[in-house]
Amino acid sequence: MSAQQKAIRIVTFPFRAVWFLILIANFLVVLAACVLFAAFVAYALALTISYVFLPAEWTRALWQWPLDLYAQSHWFKGATITFFVLLLLPILKLWPGSAPKADAAREREATRINDDLIAARHRAQSQLKLRG
Repeated sequence: MSAQQKAIRIVTFPFRAVWFLILIANFLVVLAACVLFAAFVAYALALTISYVFLPAEWTRALWQWPLDLYAQSHWFKGATITFFVLLLLPILKLWPGSAPKADAAREREATRINDDLIAARHRAQSQLKLRG
């Protein structure tokens, strides 16, 4: 192995190490989000099954457990709020909504006005060149 290749390895090693640490951090963040999502889906499934197959007392107990946890744990409260905000973001993106035809017409009108202004500027510059 040549000295140049060794030097390149020595210089690039810290960057590779930092990149690997960034990848690990991203993996942990995505893993936490997936676990959060899976936990809420599993709990919703458990509630659904309890409503259908289990006695009412068991269903009430299943509801009481997260209510107590929500009241006591700031982490659980934050996770719950985060989950529902992320769940509702696609809905909020579309709501209250706008008419696509009206947006397209407004965009066409703005483009037409812009093109007219550019053409007027070119005409004015051409006239100045002819006079000057």
